[in-house]
Amino acid sequence: MRYLVGIAGLATAASGLVSLSASLLLPRVMAQSQPSFQGRGVANGAAFTRGRNANVALTVESGNFGLELSEPPGTRARVQYRGSVVRQVNDSANPNSFTLDGRVRSFTSSSNLRVLNNTTGTCRIEVFDSRVVSSTCNSIASDSSTRFLGLEQF
Repeated sequence: MRYLVGIAGLATAASGLVSLSASLLLPRVMAQSQPSFQGRGVANGAAFTRGRNANVALTVESGNFGLELSEPPGTRARVQYRGSVVRQVNDSANPNSFTLDGRVRSFTSSSNLRVLNNTTGTCRIEVFDSRVVSSTCNSIASDSSTRFLGLEQF
């Protein structure tokens, strides 16, 4: 019985340390939230044959970007590009609008379950009023090019 109480006390103490360290770390992580932009439209290429409806999500953090295009529930086609930001040109008239040029370092596709962690390519992504309105991405791998055209929001 004494051992059970000792183990329970040790588990409680360890739990307290974990929650204390987590509470010290969480505000920092939350303070470094990464900008995220979304959009809806039509995608062509890679996993998206014949122009399919797609949702897009763009994250930009510390000179890197991630772009994911995914089909709404159904066939679940998904393509993901990750890389570094080469240039970001902001629209002076709208603070939430910019064009991002990026260098692709990794590519993932659901069509052939391809994962390329060390590749090269380019992405050009346009964001208007915090919405991804278009993107063109590719890598040196065959069947890796994707074009996205967002739905008009007006």
